[in-house]
Amino acid sequence: MSDHLSFSTSEMAGRLKRVRHSIADLGLDALITTNTANIRYATGFRGEPGTLLVTQNEAILFTSFRTLAWAMAQTASLSSALEISIEVDALSGIQKRLCNSPLTLGVDSTISHHTLLKWRDQFPLHKIHPTIVIEQIRQIKSSTEIALLHKSQQINEQVFNSILPAIRPGMTERAVQGLILAEMAANDDIDCYSFEPIIAAGPNCWEIHHLPDRTIINPDDLLLIDLGVIYQGYASDMTRMVCLGKASPEMQEIHGIVQAAQQSAIDTMSPGISNHEIDQTARDIIEASGHGKSFTHGLGHSIGLETHDPGLNLSPRAPETKLVPGMAFTVEPGIYLEGRFGVRIEDIVIITDEGNQTITSQAPDLFELPL
Repeated sequence: MSDHLSFSTSEMAGRLKRVRHSIADLGLDALITTNTANIRYATGFRGEPGTLLVTQNEAILFTSFRTLAWAMAQTASLSSALEISIEVDALSGIQKRLCNSPLTLGVDSTISHHTLLKWRDQFPLHKIHPTIVIEQIRQIKSSTEIALLHKSQQINEQVFNSILPAIRPGMTERAVQGLILAEMAANDDIDCYSFEPIIAAGPNCWEIHHLPDRTIINPDDLLLIDLGVIYQGYASDMTRMVCLGKASPEMQEIHGIVQAAQQSAIDTMSPGISNHEIDQTARDIIEASGHGKSFTHGLGHSIGLETHDPGLNLSPRAPETKLVPGMAFTVEPGIYLEGRFGVRIEDIVIITDEGNQTITSQAPDLFELPL
């Protein structure tokens, strides 16, 4: 079993301090979050239920009596700065702690319309403002978080390499997915998968996120394998292309274009460069090859406590953002030839002071497995 990496008391206290600074900068009087990743980031608590209230003077975690002991143990580094409440109705508990003058309360931007209306009814005196606070802070990873991402990716690669020898023609996509899930289940270091493994064979590879089915893998089929695990709360994500037999010259050519596009984008990634510029760098290479219309998604996404950490993507459709050290991204260009095959290569890259670091060690080559 791997060594447990824990966050220091000073790091956890610093997270609450940054939350409070952001609340003040946004003109909020308090923040309420029920997002499990946000609560874990701010307090260390990994259970449910959970609602967190942060003001300039208090931080209160509302949970159940059933998870009290767990919550106390997981948030021990914040014992002097965090109150734990087991009130049955968290919103009523919050209401008791708010003053009787109008306040502006920040809430998760991802809450449903129904929940927003409910909260506005619950707090008629106060203004409810959906916003992103903790999500933005999470975009910059600490050295410990980066170490966790790195370890998560190492374990993910171990899973990938362990199942390759077992893949044979005649197996179904679902059977390959089963190999991956079994390998993950047998590893005590893995919390769970970060998403259901994507396995696509032959013509199914042109579907960006194909759901594995009973399609049979034939000799010389191209196989797309996209997998990730959660290790101590942190996600990994990797896509590799495998051929059962000998890849055709066209498959090799398309793979080479995608690999060149990915490497060009990674070479560009450094502080001060925008997410749009990086996406365009990869897109230019694919467009120059004549396959621009076959690259139909953004270049990558932020990764951390969630496989798709919110608010930060390498995409022309995302808000333009300048990269800063500590940001973590997947870089995953692809070319998808409808009804024939597709190629995607995906790695994880950390922005550093000097440029970037690719924490994926698995070679991005096209794997040709013996029949």
